[in-house]
Amino acid sequence: MNNLREVAEKLIGAKNILLYPHVGTDGDAVGSCVAIAKALRKMDKNVFALYKDEIPHNLDFMIIDEKGMPYFTDDPDVIADCNLDVSMAVDCGGWDRFRPYEDKFKAAKTTLCLDHHGTSITTEEDGTSHGIADYSVIDPDAAATGILVFDLLKELNSMTSFKLVPDKEIGEALFAAITTDTGNFQYSNTNRKCFEVMAEISDWDVDTNKVSVEIYENIRLEEVKIRNLALDHMTLVSEGRGAISYVTKEDLTNIGVKEGETDSVVNVMRSIGGVEVVAFLKEKDHKVIRVSFRSKSDADVAAIAKAHNGGGHRKAAGCTLYMSIQEAVELISREVENALKEL
Repeated sequence: MNNLREVAEKLIGAKNILLYPHVGTDGDAVGSCVAIAKALRKMDKNVFALYKDEIPHNLDFMIIDEKGMPYFTDDPDVIADCNLDVSMAVDCGGWDRFRPYEDKFKAAKTTLCLDHHGTSITTEEDGTSHGIADYSVIDPDAAATGILVFDLLKELNSMTSFKLVPDKEIGEALFAAITTDTGNFQYSNTNRKCFEVMAEISDWDVDTNKVSVEIYENIRLEEVKIRNLALDHMTLVSEGRGAISYVTKEDLTNIGVKEGETDSVVNVMRSIGGVEVVAFLKEKDHKVIRVSFRSKSDADVAAIAKAHNGGGHRKAAGCTLYMSIQEAVELISREVENALKEL
């Protein structure tokens, strides 16, 4: 593993940089990418985040910079391979987490990874550990990758003549990252460092109310409809300690759901009294099923996800299954039941 100063040095020495958030992107990944990209553009660097899907509706308020240039693109040729100095995975650390850009990531002269998922760490027999990149900083104790980005930007600020922070836009992106990955500071990963960072960025003229309204009080009617349908599909297992639900691609199309508008389903399911483990399955395409897990007990849902080439945290994880929705529901129901038996 490496340290943030080493990552900062590589970014300072680069001109053309691409960032790679994870599939099914969320507030932490988007906010972290925006904060990094804004800072690096202030250093006169050419930087974009590569993402092939639509950014969730409640996060798109921050994806355009003050000059009207987008931070995100789905075009890998925005920077030619021969000119790509740095590829940086953000909030993810596995090849399957930023498909279809694995080859582009590897084409860079230097690869970096900034993440807080323990499943992104590979430990060898001799006890050494590493990530997928040439230089990786992966800290499972960080409540959000946004926390690591904050520290990285402070490091960059001390190493260059550019005044990267304080900055209102960067602060609001960091707030978006941290509030979403801590469940608005309700999850068990919320720690002292979260509040220390919040205390500092509150002096950057950050409008936390505006960001909170954009994220939490800006949903479309279609999101309410798909949430209700998912709850209709929900079944309970293990005497009500496990909750499983799903929506099909046809459901998503018929209702007109946009990217990210099913994210709230797992939180509603987890809020049900007596439910300890939740699994929500979304059919992205024929035999391509995205699974989101949540736990509010000691059940390790990251272990379930990792068994299917996914990853995440002990209480929040995900994976992709390549089978029919019916097969996936049956498989995951068994997995959840087995996990609950071990409690």
